[in-house]
Amino acid sequence: MPAIQFDVLIPDTAAPELQGVFENAMRRLVDAGKLSAAEVTHDHAPALYEGVEEGLRQDRDDLHDAQVHRYLIRVEGQTGSLNQLAMVLSRFLTPQADLPGDAVLLEQEENYEVDATYPWAVEIRR
Repeated sequence: MPAIQFDVLIPDTAAPELQGVFENAMRRLVDAGKLSAAEVTHDHAPALYEGVEEGLRQDRDDLHDAQVHRYLIRVEGQTGSLNQLAMVLSRFLTPQADLPGDAVLLEQEENYEVDATYPWAVEIRR
């Protein structure tokens, strides 16, 4: 069964809520017929590749007491791209940027970048 693995720097107190958000999203996709089955597991202390935690902590002094949690989302029978599903799910971790309607202003896109609520890394596992 293919899976989407999110490693997320998040406070322990908020970690169960994020699991619930992912579970609810998967349940809705199954109910809508976009997936035939889905399962979300949560690891409170995952083994990480070298440099992952340091990368997630970079420039995030506000999350000094947070830990990396792993959410493994196994899916079956998806009707679309697994990569696209991962990017849709990542919206739970990064707020929508408020973009101007002026195309000239949009050329300076770095001015409108928004930090992730909780820094994350994603891996697609087949």
